[in-house]
Amino acid sequence: MIDRPAIVSAPPLVATRFWRRLREPFPDPENHVALNKRLNPRSGERVLQIVPKHVAVYWPLPAAMLASLGALVVLLFHWTSAAAQLFWLVSLVVVVMAAVRAYVEWRDVFVVTNWRVVRLSGVLTARVATMPINRILDMTMTRPLLGRIVGYGHFVFESAAQEQGLREIKFVPNILAVDRQINNAVNKEARRRERLLVSRDRPLDLSDEEPTEPIRGL
Repeated sequence: MIDRPAIVSAPPLVATRFWRRLREPFPDPENHVALNKRLNPRSGERVLQIVPKHVAVYWPLPAAMLASLGALVVLLFHWTSAAAQLFWLVSLVVVVMAAVRAYVEWRDVFVVTNWRVVRLSGVLTARVATMPINRILDMTMTRPLLGRIVGYGHFVFESAAQEQGLREIKFVPNILAVDRQINNAVNKEARRRERLLVSRDRPLDLSDEEPTEPIRGL
């Protein structure tokens, strides 16, 4: 049987890759390139939870849209007024800025694995910050009054290296469940390392081996 050479497909165009990059807000563990580069599934690392931002972070966009709608109503009654026209144009600029900010927040995703915590952010320039679970020295959870009402909170991580990319994680939805998930992962990793240290320091047990007789005549 003759083996036929495999057909190598051409890489996608730059525009296609750019469009896929813009449409990749939430990390899929099977298809997310930036996340797969830092995961080690062959050694047992797995994704425990993917945490996008809470919807409360997007409040500037609907507020700017309502303000722009109000400016449009004023403009309809004062069409010839230069101040009304300027106010409406400024409101459109504010809507565009709020939409860009909402998209940036949409791409800011927090991932918890059994070995580390990962933060994926950035639009044109991708940023991936990682912190091993065993390096988390302290974790502070803050739930403001509005966060307790609508269901979000903030994390502040303290580590030995003080990694700035993962120090503050804001607008975490269902933060109590995420906090339990991280604490469970930290405890399991600590127990795993303790078992490895105990097995490494345990002396070799030779009691089950058969006794050997000395060689006579020597």
